[in-house]
Amino acid sequence: MITVYENGEAFLEANREYLNTRPYYSVYFFMDAPALLRADKTNYALRITQGDKILLALKVEPFNLLLFGAPECCAELSACLFGNGYEVKNYHCEERVGDRFAKVLLDNYGLTYKEALAMDFMECREVTEPSSDEVTAPGPEDLDEICSCMERFVLDCGLLDNVNRERVEATLGAFRVIRRDGRIASIAKGIRTTGPDVRITNVYTRNEYRGRGLARKVVNTLKNEILAEGKVATLNVDKNNPVSYHIYQALGFKKKFSQGEYRRV
Repeated sequence: MITVYENGEAFLEANREYLNTRPYYSVYFFMDAPALLRADKTNYALRITQGDKILLALKVEPFNLLLFGAPECCAELSACLFGNGYEVKNYHCEERVGDRFAKVLLDNYGLTYKEALAMDFMECREVTEPSSDEVTAPGPEDLDEICSCMERFVLDCGLLDNVNRERVEATLGAFRVIRRDGRIASIAKGIRTTGPDVRITNVYTRNEYRGRGLARKVVNTLKNEILAEGKVATLNVDKNNPVSYHIYQALGFKKKFSQGEYRRV
């Protein structure tokens, strides 16, 4: 059975309980759905139901198509999307769903999708080492440097995002930085979610300062701040980056699930 929703509010109202079964991942749906004011073939919200199996699909420009639920429903979802002229670009979901959807798209439509960004979602609930006094919050005078670091972060990670200076300025207080030689050498940002966690993102160290443990100090200090608020610290780590993976594990982060961004090739 296929359910098509007129807007994001109706989608959330009908599926809130199901989305809340996986709050770490469903946060993307709660972030994007309010922007879906009127559904069409480019922006849409769907639910596929097969017995007790459910798969949700949400697409709001300029963000990726989001998938959430049972991989067994991927064939019916693809038939609905392509049979009714819905736009499909890149998509983001847990790997077990993403891999099944990619196989269906290849077998049934000859479309090849590859996991361009393979990430493990990790959480930490314990203090493992003291915070560093070197880590501070940036000030307004640091905006240019923060934006410069963010631009390099996007390039290094192979992301498709554009750095929005106004957005960075509005969330400047969420960053933590460490300085060397009178300039910002390493950064990280804490993003508040609709769930029980604060997500650590945008972890970046300038090339000339890598290998000195600066990212570890910034992430650990930010993590300790989050835990002191009674929140859980979470982050995504590139599975192909063993250095970062080792650092996060050493700081007490544990894998919860794998997810990825799938792009057409």
